[in-house]
Amino acid sequence: MLNEGVQKRGLVAWKNTIVLVLVFLAFPIMAHAGGLGIAAIMALYSLIGLVGFWPPHPRNIPSVVPAAIWAILALLSWGLLSTLWSPYQSDDTLNNAQKMVLGVPLYLGCAAAIHAQHKYGRNTFPWLLVGVTAILIGTVLTDLLTNYSLTLFVDPLAEGESMRRRQADMIQNVGHAVSVLVLLAAPTGVFLWQKGGAWKLAAVLMVILIGYATHKANASAAQVGLIMGLVFIAVASLKPKLALRGGFLMAGSVLFFAPLIALLSSILSPELRAKLPFSWEERVVNWEVLYGKILEHPFIGHGFDAVRTFNDTHTIRGFEGRALVSLHPHNAGLHLWVEIGFVGVLLGCIALFLGARRLTGASGLSKLQMVAASGLCAATAVMASLSYGVWQDWWWASIIFAAATITFIKNTQKADESQNT
Repeated sequence: MLNEGVQKRGLVAWKNTIVLVLVFLAFPIMAHAGGLGIAAIMALYSLIGLVGFWPPHPRNIPSVVPAAIWAILALLSWGLLSTLWSPYQSDDTLNNAQKMVLGVPLYLGCAAAIHAQHKYGRNTFPWLLVGVTAILIGTVLTDLLTNYSLTLFVDPLAEGESMRRRQADMIQNVGHAVSVLVLLAAPTGVFLWQKGGAWKLAAVLMVILIGYATHKANASAAQVGLIMGLVFIAVASLKPKLALRGGFLMAGSVLFFAPLIALLSSILSPELRAKLPFSWEERVVNWEVLYGKILEHPFIGHGFDAVRTFNDTHTIRGFEGRALVSLHPHNAGLHLWVEIGFVGVLLGCIALFLGARRLTGASGLSKLQMVAASGLCAATAVMASLSYGVWQDWWWASIIFAAATITFIKNTQKADESQNT
């Protein structure tokens, strides 16, 4: 019976390894297609991974799941509760809040599997990550340099389909892929760097190509995110704990003090706004309107997805009927403040504090892992503050995937507390 149980566990482990390899192989395809499939493949892996898996006893779960994860789940649960007073009503079988509450634990399950596969000596996965990043760089640059020929080859225009409309979709999809590349830059780059020799050159080349992709895609948020990530990596190479704590502090600050951004937006002069790029002027207008919305319900917010019901329009630079507030505020902090209020923001900040404390603690990350985590944290904070909505499941899944791959970096001796705090 014992041998039978061991054999069964071995089969389950191999099943999960094979499925996880397929997730990695599918990742660049899903990322290039706009990223929406990233959430799907990670969730599907977790569901398949549960088959044959014997879960821990309920009494052991609190000790297995880190406190930061419980805080994230509390944040999502508060968001779900806020649908009770939200003006937005969804006709879908599952509304967006329910999808987030169900989806994020599945993405985290996939992340735990990534950690476990590498922990138990399957060294194929770090090189799969390098391959994923290289393929995604190649496909993205191919599209950007050839007017989206790769996308059109794989998915040609349907009869009667407008090229103008399709191009807008292709620009958005490749923009998402570029953002995913920025997330992967820190873990992949540091992994290659620690290999030494020619691999250091490969790491530098990879970052240059990702930077070039952000430029060609005109993805300004991704550009700033990449630069900030590199700055934090440089600081972390000298003071890893300080840099990682600083990255989490920056992330918490842009959440908590987001209303100040909206307030500053409201006092910018028309002359200064006119000098901004069009997309940035629209952001400023969005943020100004949201400042008033925050003041209406500062404590509990307007409710999950309430931003989708702010339908007022205006004319800007000759373009009529432009939304005063788009489907999301292009700022994570303002998004949380407007929809789930101070309570939601506080839960988000608590999750960040607990995450920083765990990762920089005695049983946390090694020095090089902290270097990568610092870069990822900074890049994520910047892009979340300038680009995507808080409740986009592909964005959560992409961040979780990138964070999980930090485990691929060699677990060198822990950073010296006395030198690196």
